[in-house]
Amino acid sequence: MKHLLFSLVVVLTACSQPNDLTLYNANLEIAKTAMSCYETPDFETLKSLIHADVKHQSPMYGEGSVNYEGVMGQAKFYMEGFKNVSFEDQIWLPGVDPETLAMDGSVRVYGTWKGVSVETGKSFSVDAYHFFSLQDGLIIQSGDYFDATGMVMAVSASPVEEVAPAADSE
Repeated sequence: MKHLLFSLVVVLTACSQPNDLTLYNANLEIAKTAMSCYETPDFETLKSLIHADVKHQSPMYGEGSVNYEGVMGQAKFYMEGFKNVSFEDQIWLPGVDPETLAMDGSVRVYGTWKGVSVETGKSFSVDAYHFFSLQDGLIIQSGDYFDATGMVMAVSASPVEEVAPAADSE
């Protein structure tokens, strides 16, 4: 009986893995396509991959979670404000259910964004982490974790000036 139960668990686990892997691989291609839209740039393709009810964790300071309009606004900002953009040293990984730790079809990636500001010609390089959850072939939840504010400040036309402490008047 013990061997029968063990065999059943092994068979059920083996049977579920291809479906999870198949879903992950399908979602991986969608996520890769979405990321490549920032390199080309291709706003219309990106737009076609984002669910209308998306919830996105913005990398911009103070933004928090944004909706579809926020995602599209940020996409335009990056696509119109930067050129020669590349996403390098990519490490793609499957996401997991936080309770079971089983693959859930979500996708995550680590890498380094590089590019040049259209306005100033200054280049940037920033390490990033992104995640994507999909529903019906569209990105329904996503998040970006990188120093977006620092990146924008680094390529700005004027450097951030330090504020000198006020002198005591005697």
